[in-house]
Amino acid sequence: MDKKKVLEALNLNLEHEMSAIVRYLHHSFIVTGPTRGPLVSMFRTQANDSMQHAIKLGEKIVALGGHPSVKIQEIYEPGDQTLEEMIREDLEMEKSHLQMYEQQLALVQDNTALKLMIEQIIVEETDHVETLELYLGPNTPALRR
Repeated sequence: MDKKKVLEALNLNLEHEMSAIVRYLHHSFIVTGPTRGPLVSMFRTQANDSMQHAIKLGEKIVALGGHPSVKIQEIYEPGDQTLEEMIREDLEMEKSHLQMYEQQLALVQDNTALKLMIEQIIVEETDHVETLELYLGPNTPALRR
């Protein structure tokens, strides 16, 4: 295992998870309407899941002798958004995170614990994608199979 590459990848993951926390919390603040309650809960649950991923990643970075990044990936602030726009934005973010984690599996194939940690995050990211697709309904491309 190339420890330097793995630490860079884990820090990149950490930065993406930190930005996800901010994005989901922001969406939980600005969602309005009669379904606000359940949507606030969903957005904050997603933020909490991202925080749990960030904690796992930060702890693993330190365990491997690295230093966890305090940066976050840039978040585009579009201003007013419809609920559908918020969910689509989150869906695209989750899909990109999922792809990033899947690509990084090759870096950790010879470290079983790290591989299992990344695979568990992939399972959870897949669940996030599916949850957001369900909120968007049957017109979501992945649901039109």
